Amino acid sequence: MHPDAAVHALIRNEIKIEKRVEGEERVFRFATGRRHGLGWFLPRYLRAIGPRWPDELLDRWCEDGRCTVDGQVVGACWQVVPGRQVVLRIAAPPDEGHRPPPLDLLFHDRHLVLTNKPTGQLAHQAGKQLSGTLLNQLQAWAVQQGIDPNEVRLLNRIDRETSGIVVATLDLAAHQALAAQLDAKLIRKTYRAICAGVPEPRDGHWREALGPLGEHTIRRGVIPDGQDSHTEYHVDEVACDAAHAVLRIDLHTGRQHQIRVHATHHGHPLVGDWVYGQPIAELPGQALHAWRIAFAHPVGGAPVEVEAPFPPQLADLWRVLGAGGRPSPIPLTPDQRSKLGMGGS
Repeated sequence: MHPDAAVHALIRNEIKIEKRVEGEERVFRFATGRRHGLGWFLPRYLRAIGPRWPDELLDRWCEDGRCTVDGQVVGACWQVVPGRQVVLRIAAPPDEGHRPPPLDLLFHDRHLVLTNKPTGQLAHQAGKQLSGTLLNQLQAWAVQQGIDPNEVRLLNRIDRETSGIVVATLDLAAHQALAAQLDAKLIRKTYRAICAGVPEPRDGHWREALGPLGEHTIRRGVIPDGQDSHTEYHVDEVACDAAHAVLRIDLHTGRQHQIRVHATHHGHPLVGDWVYGQPIAELPGQALHAWRIAFAHPVGGAPVEVEAPFPPQLADLWRVLGAGGRPSPIPLTPDQRSKLGMGGS
């Protein structure tokens, strides 16, 4: 955890940040607060606005003249005083690590757009990656449709290594209506996954409480004082040697890593899940796909139900495993080991 994390939270609670898309730039506007972070140099204060932005990136933005205070360009040595109007403009650099395919639109109208996110794509900006995300693509698509890109809001977010359906709203009223359905558990989300072994019984419920396992690992687990969690599973297909199965999973709660932790706890880790199981050469991560979603349209209430088939990578893998084949184990990368709290070597 960053040493300033507690003060960062106080700063974010004290100020109101306006975030907008203007052309190819992401623009952040706010007035410095009157209580927290006073006297800090600008990059340190900006870290509260973007806690995942690396220090070297914040320094570079300040030195490149991307930040103004009361309309004047300032550098990294400007010290924070209260009540100043700050504008940070970020030109999104190309993402060298991932070139997303064109948007796969499953449904859209004036209020909603449902897309099929591929494996390997971030849903939204994080860390150094400010372009190439699904949100970037949706904002660009909105401009082509004559829609304000700042009105695009993701309703659900799935992991980079999970494929499948992501819902975005195109106006605030639609977002609020769907968020209310989500809170009331009226949106049905169904996943498909490939796991090791075959769960018994073949239809059942996993209800263990889940929570974090510590500050130095991204792993989560079954813990006594965790959040209530409910995963309903059904075995849809079984490999000829019963070494693997395809699960259909209905989420009744939406905890972080819920499916992956529950499956692992019950002895059936998802194939390729490097966090809770074994990384493999055939996939960059877990064999998990957001397959179906159903809800009432936020305007008028008509039923909306959309499916996205297994992507080719997962379909090809299942053809091999279903016939009795085996995935190809590979070691953890240094970055993966670091995220698991195991060190980078």
